[in-house]
Amino acid sequence: MQQLPLFVNVDGRKVIVAGDGAAADAKRRLVKRAGGVCVDEDDVDARIAFVAVDNPGEAEALADQLRARGLLVNVVDRPELCDFTTPAIVDRSPVLIAISTGGASAG
Repeated sequence: MQQLPLFVNVDGRKVIVAGDGAAADAKRRLVKRAGGVCVDEDDVDARIAFVAVDNPGEAEALADQLRARGLLVNVVDRPELCDFTTPAIVDRSPVLIAISTGGASAG
């Protein structure tokens, strides 16, 4: 096992989602579905962040800046830059199943 599986309570908490386009929109939907509040990268109260920026250099630089502020960061489709990954989710409330490849298979 190379990762520690965790479920993070984001209900009512701020989560940075940086970027535009389909990947950023998907992360925003995921955060909102879990009850989180999506904010931009300047918010100082957030503790985790998703970076969905197409330009690889910009994505890495933003991830470094956020990480330097103490945030855990997920860079979409760049597992080597991630502090955490998001699994495939099966939601049959109250049962929630997460299935992960540790970023090896983004699909």
